[in-house]
Amino acid sequence: MEQYPIPQFIEAEGKIAFFISFRQFFYLVGAGIVCFFLYVALPFPLFLIGSFFIMVGAGILAFVQVNGVPILNIILNSIGFATGTKDFTWKKRESPYPFKTIKRARIEKIEEGPVLKAQSSRLRKTHTDVELRTK
Repeated sequence: MEQYPIPQFIEAEGKIAFFISFRQFFYLVGAGIVCFFLYVALPFPLFLIGSFFIMVGAGILAFVQVNGVPILNIILNSIGFATGTKDFTWKKRESPYPFKTIKRARIEKIEEGPVLKAQSSRLRKTHTDVELRTK
């Protein structure tokens, strides 16, 4: 049976224009439609303020990624984590019961006895013998 190469890393989205994908396009179009309804329903100063925040939010949703993950996924995951139930588990360490005391060896004081002295080196004597050629 023949082996065919399997494509990998095919997570790239299809592009409509140079750099804009379908998802990004629909975020921006949706924000434009909401801004149009704000233009019809609100006075002009409120329309400007509202449409500014809506377009900035749509731009953030469309173009911002954190570690290659779209910001919308991060927001939805954080909301799910904050509202979801938490399961805290831990492993209890076993201890011997009843507790056993450990007897340690007593440290005794060293009696002051003869102090060890370093042996004197015979190198100087050998050096002198070699220089005088006595051996």
